Amino acid sequence: MTSQSSAIATIAAMITPALLILASASLVGSALMRMARVVDRARVLATSVHEGTWEGFGATPDMLRAWFDRHARRARYAEQSIALLFVAVVVFITTCLSIVLDRAAGESLAWLPVSLAILGTLLLLAGGVSMVAESRLSGRQVEEEIRHALTRLEEKRA
Repeated sequence: MTSQSSAIATIAAMITPALLILASASLVGSALMRMARVVDRARVLATSVHEGTWEGFGATPDMLRAWFDRHARRARYAEQSIALLFVAVVVFITTCLSIVLDRAAGESLAWLPVSLAILGTLLLLAGGVSMVAESRLSGRQVEEEIRHALTRLEEKRA
């Protein structure tokens, strides 16, 4: 194999981890946005409690406590997802570098980029699972708030 075709083969081999880096980074951006929404909503609720205006939400103290607990769990899931996805990005970057190292070592380290790619993929999966858990909690929160608002609307009509 010529040095030019070897270089092209190395670059071609590095493309797959690069695409996985882009996918991971996209998910990190999504997770960060979800975390920002959780923080914003929790701050609105906390501000209303501190200012004594929480009755405007029509929620009881027990409901507020449940909402705060749910927001705290959502924040933990989002934080966990962000951490896992960032580590996946680092692992995929390391995978790219390990491909070059393997080629430089005469392809005697083939196990290294393969192992790193598998690890990165598992981290990507774990980060996705955490985001699914956060999304489910978010959905439950919205459903509960809608039910509560509709109940209050019906009470006011009566």
